[in-house]
Amino acid sequence: MEFTQYNCPVCDKKFESADDIVVCPECGTPHHRDCYDELGHCFYEDRHKEGFSFDSLHPGQPGDEQKEPAFEDFETILCPVCFHKNPRGTDVCQRCGTDLRAENAYNPQQPGNGQNPRQEGSPYQGMPFGFGASGMPQFDPLAGMDSKEEVGDNVTAGEAAKFTGKNTQYFSMVFQKLRKLGKGKFGFAAFIFSGVYFLYRKMYGIGIAFSLIVIATNVLSTFIIMTPEWSSAVRELAAASPDNIAGDPLYAYSLLGKMGYAYLPIILNGVRYVLMLISGLTANRIYYNHSMKRIRRIKDEYRGKTADELNKALEEKGGVNLPLALSFGITTVAISYICNFFIMSSSITA
Repeated sequence: MEFTQYNCPVCDKKFESADDIVVCPECGTPHHRDCYDELGHCFYEDRHKEGFSFDSLHPGQPGDEQKEPAFEDFETILCPVCFHKNPRGTDVCQRCGTDLRAENAYNPQQPGNGQNPRQEGSPYQGMPFGFGASGMPQFDPLAGMDSKEEVGDNVTAGEAAKFTGKNTQYFSMVFQKLRKLGKGKFGFAAFIFSGVYFLYRKMYGIGIAFSLIVIATNVLSTFIIMTPEWSSAVRELAAASPDNIAGDPLYAYSLLGKMGYAYLPIILNGVRYVLMLISGLTANRIYYNHSMKRIRRIKDEYRGKTADELNKALEEKGGVNLPLALSFGITTVAISYICNFFIMSSSITA
């Protein structure tokens, strides 16, 4: 059997035809052999007792049969994303958290409504997750997890998805790996945008700190390059000869200070790139810890409230802050262009 359309659940890399693949004998989940050996068991071992199978993650693959909801079943509502049956009147899907209010307003199961039932393969407007032409959901927002499965202490996958708001499938996989394996993924968005990414994800303290360091190193390196002392130090270093340095120890000692000043802009730029790398390496873990802490605090505040009130609070207090991220991002880019403009002007007039 070919598994090239799937990803290994451990390393999240797509299988290739030449890969050495081992399949779990209990649930049928494929793994890279090296990944399976390193983990020591199936990635979904803790779900075997629930009767979990790999096919349940891909309900629309060839050979799987999608059952149409029973015509006489008027007490449930079918989620258009994960096909879970929910009690009628439920505002959000109990499995994946999809908004079901539009489904409650339009009931394709109800006879005599004068409308044709919507086909499972047709586009569904207003939903956060669309459908492809094959009739399958483009992706599972919980990455194969049950909404009640824990991704942290006293935090379920459904609650985490509500809190993250955007890109829930990615964070469901990241949180699951951090929970089970203690391993995260490199955050390319955090690497490229650094502090702006943390502001986007409402981690204001670290976001402002990272952004200010990036701006400060850029401005300071530009200021140093524009000083006459820096130009003088660069010229003197260029004119220095090995004979003069060897013959005059005091002159050689003075060159060390000038060398440090001449290379200071490069060092400051290096600090900025190291900071970006650290951001990419740690952002997912930092966001995971931030999310778990915030979700538990929100749950404590809303203890005794309804599920809808809790979900609304998770969405409002979680999610993203795009306006703040854009404003800081535009400011950072503008400062960078201004600094480069002054550097070019200084080199032309020199």
